[in-house]
Amino acid sequence: MCSTSSLELVKSLGADKVIDYTQEDFTQSDETYDVIFDAVDMFSGDFKKVLKKTGIYLNVDKSSDKIKTKDVIFLLKDLKELIEAEKLKAVIDRTYTLDQIVEAHRYVDTGRKRGNVVITVV
Repeated sequence: MCSTSSLELVKSLGADKVIDYTQEDFTQSDETYDVIFDAVDMFSGDFKKVLKKTGIYLNVDKSSDKIKTKDVIFLLKDLKELIEAEKLKAVIDRTYTLDQIVEAHRYVDTGRKRGNVVITVV
C-alpha cells in the first residue's frame, strides 16, 4: 500500500498487488491477509477485520500482543532467505554521514522519503 506517486516504485520491487491508499480503503474489501506490516504507523482504520484469524499485525512503532519472539525469529529467517535469493530489493533514498544526522532526521520527518535513509559511520 502506498500513495499514487510511489505506485510504480512499489510495482518495480515485485509486489503482487499494490493498493493506492489515496484511492482505495483496503479495510473495506473482502480480501483477508496473513500479515499486515505497518512500516510508518499509518493504519487508523479497522484493519483487524481484514486479518485472517491467525493473521499478525506488525507495527514498527508499537508492540503486538499476538507476536512472540519465536515468530519474529521465524520471520527474520524468511526475510534473510528472500534477501539472499535477491527477491527483496532495498530502496535507498538518501545517504548521510553521521555529521549530517540532524539533516537526515529533518528529511525523514517530512514524510516524503521514498525508501530507506542510510547513515554512514566511518
